[in-house]
Amino acid sequence: MIRISLQTLIIIWWLGAVTAAISLLIPLYSAYLLIGSIGWTVVLSTTALIIYEIKRIKEEDKKKQLAK
Repeated sequence: MIRISLQTLIIIWWLGAVTAAISLLIPLYSAYLLIGSIGWTVVLSTTALIIYEIKRIKEEDKKKQLAK
């Protein structure tokens, strides 16, 4: 499984948010819909990955505390 650092996920999240925001400036509805959908898909998927990564980090910290 490929692990992406939390910082990278946050940067990707912001890129998705910027993409979704830029789509609001596009006057052509079909292009707006396509670009907005891509932006929101990136935001939602990276949000899920960020939550998963935070949970994984917390679990690793608990294991380290128990090992001491």
